[in-house]
Amino acid sequence: MSFDQKILVIRFSSIGDIVLATSPLKTIRRAYPDAQITFLTLDTFAPLLEYHPDIDALVSISKRMSLIELWGFADHIRRKQYRHIFDLHNSIRSNLVTLRSSSPVYQLKKPRWNRFLLFYFHHNEFGSDFSTRRMYHEHLGSIWNENDDLPATLLKVSNYEQKVARDMLLDKNIFDEFIAVVPGAAWTQKQWPAEKYIETLNQLDLPAVLLGEKKDTICFDIAKRSSSTVNLAGQTTIRQALAVLANSAYVIGSDTGLTHAAEALGKQVYMILGPTSPETGAGVNLPGSTNIETDVWCRPCSQNGKLPCYRKTQECMDSIVPNDVIQSLLPG
Repeated sequence: MSFDQKILVIRFSSIGDIVLATSPLKTIRRAYPDAQITFLTLDTFAPLLEYHPDIDALVSISKRMSLIELWGFADHIRRKQYRHIFDLHNSIRSNLVTLRSSSPVYQLKKPRWNRFLLFYFHHNEFGSDFSTRRMYHEHLGSIWNENDDLPATLLKVSNYEQKVARDMLLDKNIFDEFIAVVPGAAWTQKQWPAEKYIETLNQLDLPAVLLGEKKDTICFDIAKRSSSTVNLAGQTTIRQALAVLANSAYVIGSDTGLTHAAEALGKQVYMILGPTSPETGAGVNLPGSTNIETDVWCRPCSQNGKLPCYRKTQECMDSIVPNDVIQSLLPG
């Protein structure tokens, strides 16, 4: 390995975006096979990237780092003298971190104007082939052109981690195939109603394991009224959640981090889309995965689903019925 060929890749948050950033990471590795690649992220999300084959050094900082501390960290980055810096975030934090470096910085340019036109005027200037992975690649410089392939996302879970997860599931009477369900999301507008998950899971002849954070109250609502359901919300670390996903037969969930992580583990995902849309980079990436959505004129209405719906009922989610999910999961 040529340690004088040092490369820094930056993506601070969140889970889904970091997962998608592993696609351009593969392209960077292909372009510089002998380089030492360092990935910089927030300490909350660093465990996500453990064991990644294209990362030689994983560095993390705290979200609560002050401006003075960031300024000092920027000096550390300057002294490292990276040959290239790929800023896949383009945030205030990433700009501060790279400000003092003399290294060439390839920085993500976010399509804010196109998003504005689409969300507020429903005028679509995005290309038909637009995706978040492609957006990342378009700002890597000369190492990628539009005719090159887009590598799949990738996460790694060790055999030992998978075994520990299987043992944990056995203790909860999950002996065979199961469905991993990720019903929560950072914004409730991206969550399919609990009642519809309950109806769906009660009709499927498979046990279900609910994953999420303790604050994902939808997991607890589903678990109360769905038979053969194990609720692990708030009971797993990121690594443990990945190991559960790696053991699952199917994955159903919102447009959120763990569902993207499941695809990076090679799992087929059935993603329920409401206010977000593939037009602006949301949705699944693997050929075997499925976006479950309805064609409502007002969607997409925001990039991450944070804007409240102006309607009395959220039509983009309410129009998706349990049978849509069941038929996608078990066609015929």
